[in-house]
Amino acid sequence: MSAFRSDDEFTLTGRAFLARSSKQVSATLRLKGDSVTLLSEDGEKLCTFRRNELKFEAPLGRTDRRATFPDGTLFETPDHETVQRITGNTAGTALHVAERFNSRLIYFVVAAVLGGFLVWRFALPAIVYVAVAFTPEPLKDAMDVGTLQAFDRVIANPTRLSEERQDEVREVFANLISELEDNDSTQFDLHFRFAPGIGPNAVALPGGTVVITDALVSGFPGDDVVAAVLGHELGHVVENHGLTQLYRSLGFFVLVSLIAGDTGPILEDVLLEGGVILSLSYSREFERRADEFGLRLTRKAGYDPAALITFFESLPGSLSQETSWDSTHPSSAERIESIRDFLKES
Repeated sequence: MSAFRSDDEFTLTGRAFLARSSKQVSATLRLKGDSVTLLSEDGEKLCTFRRNELKFEAPLGRTDRRATFPDGTLFETPDHETVQRITGNTAGTALHVAERFNSRLIYFVVAAVLGGFLVWRFALPAIVYVAVAFTPEPLKDAMDVGTLQAFDRVIANPTRLSEERQDEVREVFANLISELEDNDSTQFDLHFRFAPGIGPNAVALPGGTVVITDALVSGFPGDDVVAAVLGHELGHVVENHGLTQLYRSLGFFVLVSLIAGDTGPILEDVLLEGGVILSLSYSREFERRADEFGLRLTRKAGYDPAALITFFESLPGSLSQETSWDSTHPSSAERIESIRDFLKES
């Protein structure tokens, strides 16, 4: 309830529910001087009382304003403006005004959306860059262990390749690593898995673990295709694509906590459980950069970089634009053409 100021005269139209009656009647409330009179639609005086006995309830949205008279009569009116002139600015009225739609709200919404875009466009990439730079090698190694365990639980089985063939591929892998520049911290490790569900494929993890499937090793004669695919995966590791993609998915405030060292059990589960990394897919930009990195590395190591095109052309649905875990390296006419253009120019 609220008191009101003493203006000369006000008239409010609305409806009344008379005391000891549920009947609704159209009514007019007339306030003049110190007297308040409630009149029916045809001018009949329903009740009168003193001005200081008139109390309006606090406003609630666009709901009609209500006043209860001393005899129990209830009066309701949609005329919020006149009621506010009678009661003056109370705490409830101020809140009601603040809740109204205002054109300034549009500017606020636009500013909020723009602020969110700027955070996403500039602040988030910056904080992701810092988070990647400050991620210790032991944490990357722990991510690899958890992800490899999840991979083995869900997708893969022990390799069926002969030890001789594994050694041949390990030699290719070692030749590629020997051509890497400024690689003093990352310890690369190659694993073989039988995973018919994903076909000829290879997967790079943030800490330097690379998994290659039996189907990829046995599906192509010679070492050029294997070298080209492994070079591509090494590009993802060296340029921290997996870690960057993971941190982008975590969100701004979680990354700030990570950089501050306050990981907590939930964040530790996300980083170490492994399922999150397996569910992520690289952006087109990351795939393009890994392609180019792998092409240069493959050539430096003495293998044919054009074998990467052979690999992509051999995949089922090679002209598809879709990406999924079932086809970690989707090829398309556009992507193959980009590889050809790169090889011509380099």
